[in-house]
Amino acid sequence: MDFDLTEEQRALIDLVDQILADHCGHERLTGLEKEARGSGIGSVHDASVWRALADAGAVSALLPESADGGDLGVLGLVLLAEAAGKRTAYLPVVAAVALGALPLARFGGHTDLLAAVAAGEQLVTAALEEPGEPTTLTTTARSSGDGYVIDGAKSMVPYGDLADSVLIPAELDGEPAVFVVPRSSMEVTPLLVTGRQPYADLELEAVSVPGTALLARGAEAVDWIRDLGTLALAAEASGICTEAVAITARYTSTRKQFGEPIASLQAVSQRAADAYISAEVLRLTMLHAAWLMDDAARGGETAPSAEISADIAIAKFHAGDAGSRVLHAAQHLHGGIGVDTDYPLHRYFVRGKQVEQTLGTATRQLLRIGAHLAE
Repeated sequence: MDFDLTEEQRALIDLVDQILADHCGHERLTGLEKEARGSGIGSVHDASVWRALADAGAVSALLPESADGGDLGVLGLVLLAEAAGKRTAYLPVVAAVALGALPLARFGGHTDLLAAVAAGEQLVTAALEEPGEPTTLTTTARSSGDGYVIDGAKSMVPYGDLADSVLIPAELDGEPAVFVVPRSSMEVTPLLVTGRQPYADLELEAVSVPGTALLARGAEAVDWIRDLGTLALAAEASGICTEAVAITARYTSTRKQFGEPIASLQAVSQRAADAYISAEVLRLTMLHAAWLMDDAARGGETAPSAEISADIAIAKFHAGDAGSRVLHAAQHLHGGIGVDTDYPLHRYFVRGKQVEQTLGTATRQLLRIGAHLAE
């Protein structure tokens, strides 16, 4: 089998890498962080680079041909998220694409909004988390005339304070449904998180929306959006870990003790090798799950939905568990400089921690995987 990227996928990554290399160096990211701390809560959004990616067609390339896109789909998404993770760029790849553009394209009905997102003119995200148990949907929607009225609260919404519209899952007539709701109609509380990306809590109190706001009905729609967001986060974690290992390899190859590079020490080389293997396992499981999900979205029959969900859970487990081991190893092998907040590795560590905290505990993923194996 040929596991190489297609010409279109390689062209996408080359384009994205060039833009990020030109605009997401350590000094510029440091400047953005200082500017954010001085002018607000401290969250960072690199609007100019996001618009540059959109202008270059990096977002529209992922959309289906029916939406005038390049049809690179889920695999294109994870490659884009991985590239952003390697640069620790402050970009809404997960929020605007995995939780916004691709769901809009899949379920249809909001052509103008999707075009604006693809052009970088608007942001759309999804509010999947609520206070309390993660499997409980307490936000409700009820019919009112030709539209709906929504009540509830959402927590830890990525780009929830900057998005123009938010996909809101709510209970409607005894089943989950997803609505497209303007952010201006909700009460927004911005949050400062570990990775410094924009997050917010949202409250909806008798929010009225038209009938066209209904995007999709059924638990499968909500699960699909959640799985896609999970895969994008795992891809971002893969990029973060891959680059952290590369930074560590360069450092240990040039840092000398007693006249020899510390990479020549057995304990150092073994720890670095373990980190490399963990990063590769994360990337392999992430790409495998993305391939299965992409094939299913195109009408393939490679695996049932339960198996795809289990593979996504495996990638999710490695993104949190193995990702944490990789980043701790990278810090330890750097010695004191590893915890210096002015050194680039620190940004990789906190971004990796943010992904780990967002994805949840490893135990929950193991239980999900075990339940699938027991069937």
